[in-house]
Amino acid sequence: MGYSVPKWLVASIAASGVALGSMGLAQSANAQPSNEELGTVAREAMIAIFDKKDPSAIDRFFAAPFIQHDPNVADGLAGLKQYAEEIADSPAPRIKIHRTLVDGDFVLLHSSYEGLKGKATSLVAFDLFRLKDGKIIEHWGGQEAQAPPNSSGHTQVDGPTSVTDRDKTEQNRELVRAFKQTVTVQLKFDQIGRFIEDGNYTQHASKVGDGVGRMKSRVADVAKPSRVPVLNPRRYVADGNFVLALVDANAEGGPTANYDLFRVDNGKIVEHWDVLSPIPPREQWKNSNGPY
Repeated sequence: MGYSVPKWLVASIAASGVALGSMGLAQSANAQPSNEELGTVAREAMIAIFDKKDPSAIDRFFAAPFIQHDPNVADGLAGLKQYAEEIADSPAPRIKIHRTLVDGDFVLLHSSYEGLKGKATSLVAFDLFRLKDGKIIEHWGGQEAQAPPNSSGHTQVDGPTSVTDRDKTEQNRELVRAFKQTVTVQLKFDQIGRFIEDGNYTQHASKVGDGVGRMKSRVADVAKPSRVPVLNPRRYVADGNFVLALVDANAEGGPTANYDLFRVDNGKIVEHWDVLSPIPPREQWKNSNGPY
């Protein structure tokens, strides 16, 4: 005996299918980019600006309103396009991206800039981007000249690059935050052992060698005791075993934006890279947003 499906059931199933299909499309449209996708956007944007000498990349990878914090670059997309055009005017600009960190909507690139017009040497750079809907809408950045290997034979960019231990991101962020506050702000050098094991600290800063003793001497020389902290951490970016501290530094040599990148292993800080980016006098800033 044949069986006829009631028309009301067919209509109900069809309606449900349409509703579920629409829900799936809506969820797909609202899906947030993955960490890898965000990192790819930032990397491709910088490669297009440097290697491909393509100022039109600003229209593809960036969105208004765009906020610029690098005091050497004018605000907004217009300022960014001007910067890209200046790079394109260089004979052979290149960017080598050594590390990529993704922290929520933030992407950090640790790179080398090569072949820039008017620069006698390559630059080591940190670029921090904030993204929204897959486009870059904010940027912080600092650069310093590439130097020869330090007294321990390390360069400003060599060493491990892989992000691991993403399940320990927040634990590592808090470790570095506590280290910066305790040792570099409060200058409690007797507490260093809480954060770093002597004999297991690799240093990539150009003027400092390996080991706790050299690090302590450097911090003590820069951050002499005063009523106002000389080294004031303003922002942290963490991704697994890597943590960046962006520091407002006011040492005797003049103000700098310090980008301190740490690698953490088994609950201890084991490696450090940095860029100490000079901050020009306020009247020379090309935007009013501040470096932090």
